[in-house]
Amino acid sequence: MAWVLGLFITDGSISKNHSSVSLTQKNQTILRRVATYMNADYILSKSYKTRTTATLLINSKKIKNDLGSLGVLPNKSLTVQFPNVPDKFLPSFIRGVVDGDGWVQKRGYVMNITTASYSFAEGLLSVFQVWMLRSEITEEFTQAGSPVFRVWVKGKYDLPRLADLIYNDALEPYESYKENNLRVHSKVRNKGV
Repeated sequence: MAWVLGLFITDGSISKNHSSVSLTQKNQTILRRVATYMNADYILSKSYKTRTTATLLINSKKIKNDLGSLGVLPNKSLTVQFPNVPDKFLPSFIRGVVDGDGWVQKRGYVMNITTASYSFAEGLLSVFQVWMLRSEITEEFTQAGSPVFRVWVKGKYDLPRLADLIYNDALEPYESYKENNLRVHSKVRNKGV
């Protein structure tokens, strides 16, 4: 469930007026797995001309309230706080965050997570620093002038270490291009190069 929380914080949406939550993801396997883990009746929306990414729709007041108690609220993008996740579940939570809003360079030298919440960015940075990964926060501005924060992990040795930390405990492994990109240099290192 820590993984699911990471996904909802990054790619989830909470309805302001209805008892529903949604999660948008390119990987439909992830969406189906989330629904199974949440034991939820759900609808998986189809792609349309204006929406090319699948969306998981769950109508449940209980799930909406549970997510709200964890800080996942309507219009969360600017205000979401880094949740109090027990240390043993942090790798799963960070995996959900990376699977949601993570970007990993194909060459495997850098990755970042983008957020509009500085508090959330600080929490991510703190975890990466505790894990002794080379990391930093940068600030950029959208065309509308709003700040966005990117939390970076850099280095061909640090990215495979991050992958080991967040993907090795997955209950049910799934094909992830992000994981593959994080592990590019672990394959080289394992060959003795």
